[in-house]
Amino acid sequence: MVPLTTVGSSFEAQVLMARLGADGILTQARGACDGTYPLPGVVQLLVLVDQADEARELLMADQVEAIFDDFTLGIPEDG
Repeated sequence: MVPLTTVGSSFEAQVLMARLGADGILTQARGACDGTYPLPGVVQLLVLVDQADEARELLMADQVEAIFDDFTLGIPEDG
């Protein structure tokens, strides 16, 4: 497995793992991810080598969509 990204909490890691898992990408978390509660702490997400490019593309597409969603929220519907 190879590193994909690092996030700041176990909750963020679980959200990304669920997102990637929905598309069939296997993930593993390392770091502050074993507690009962989703406390802050660095968590590194890992993916299989042959799925790394696809995982990066999915996360990038999600980020781009989020930027456009934020942009369009500020525009009135009639304008």
